Amino acid sequence: MGACLLAFSGASNAQFGASLGVESDARFRGISLSGGRPDLRLSLSYDHASGVYAGVSATRAEFLRDRPTLQWLVDAGRAFRLSPELGGEFGFTRTASVSLESRRYDYTELFAGLSGERWSARAYYAPNYFGFDQATVYIELDAHAPLTTRLRLFGHLGALSAVSGSDAGDHPRTRGDLRVGLGIGLMPSTDVQLAWVGATRGGPYVVEYSRRRSTWLLSALVSF
Repeated sequence: MGACLLAFSGASNAQFGASLGVESDARFRGISLSGGRPDLRLSLSYDHASGVYAGVSATRAEFLRDRPTLQWLVDAGRAFRLSPELGGEFGFTRTASVSLESRRYDYTELFAGLSGERWSARAYYAPNYFGFDQATVYIELDAHAPLTTRLRLFGHLGALSAVSGSDAGDHPRTRGDLRVGLGIGLMPSTDVQLAWVGATRGGPYVVEYSRRRSTWLLSALVSF
């Protein structure tokens, strides 16, 4: 949370932040975790001048059909400069559910990344992705380009692969996902996005409620 900005900002003081976001469908790596329903997310973050950062967010998830749960995502890491134009980072994320029946989907990921002025790349490793007996690697690339002072074009490309664990049989072990769209800053603290999201078939198991592999997403984020 804010790691790329921190790597280039040279901030001299620690900073706390909060945001409230809403989106028409909670898509994670191309897959809906809200059963195709709208999602509300509250996030808190902390950035230190040393490059250390941490954050926590809470949202609604539906791993079991019609049995929503509160899901927590905690992340922490350290951002640093490799050169004046290139930043690096490493850290971990922990995803956990409140309800007992959904805790089987809890898991931890380790990550490392690089970032430039308008792009970032990360590699993640999870020994038990979503609580299943499968180790995974996820690679993602994000980029954006300003079109006007308020409007920007952004894109995301990711690939999730099972590197060990349960035998997938004829099921492809890798799934790709793509997100492209436009973002507009309506006020200094408000951002609205319209994006198209799609995913290929296959990859490590994640609960899904629909065969729909692509959709349009509308989201808004207010930062405090």
